[in-house]
Amino acid sequence: MLLRELAVVVQGMATSGRAAGARPGDWIVSIVDSGDIEADVIRRGNLRKVSVWYSPRAERHLLKPNDILVTARSYAVKAALVPPHVTRTVAGPTLLVVRPIAVESGMGHYLWYYLTSRQGRAAIEARIAAGAGIPSLSAAALGEVEVPLPPASELNLLAKLVEASEDAYEKSIAAARLQREVLRDSIIGKLLEGAAKEGGASCR
Repeated sequence: MLLRELAVVVQGMATSGRAAGARPGDWIVSIVDSGDIEADVIRRGNLRKVSVWYSPRAERHLLKPNDILVTARSYAVKAALVPPHVTRTVAGPTLLVVRPIAVESGMGHYLWYYLTSRQGRAAIEARIAAGAGIPSLSAAALGEVEVPLPPASELNLLAKLVEASEDAYEKSIAAARLQREVLRDSIIGKLLEGAAKEGGASCR
């Protein structure tokens, strides 16, 4: 099926011109830009915040759990799944938002898995317009990507497998980072200890 038959695909919120987020106000939102996606995950630690005028039009840009963000202007195709605990956050104009029509079915997880696969990336790249500047991808073009579907009965199981896999991945990264820090601090500590002993011996 075509992606547009499985999800609504729209451009992220712009903050200039006559866009929904162009008018200054006291409604503070976090913005995810293409640079905030690393290894197909949103790195939310330092998201940019802007104050815009609240309106129903602006509110419609708020991200929902299991939305998928895809780069609209980038030299590399990146996609990220919006986590369940996201609050008052929007996608910036450098991103496209893919909102599954049947969210409860596990479709969001599957679409993210497909769009970040080698085959899915190739399908997206085939729709990218390569001009004189940064390659661009429109919402309409992304909506035309062909998506192979597993049986509907398997989608929820797949979503659970994806969540378990990502949880294990994040934990393994955290463990590897801790191991690296412990090893580094141990080596430097021993070197400094040795240097201190040699310095003390030379003073005697």
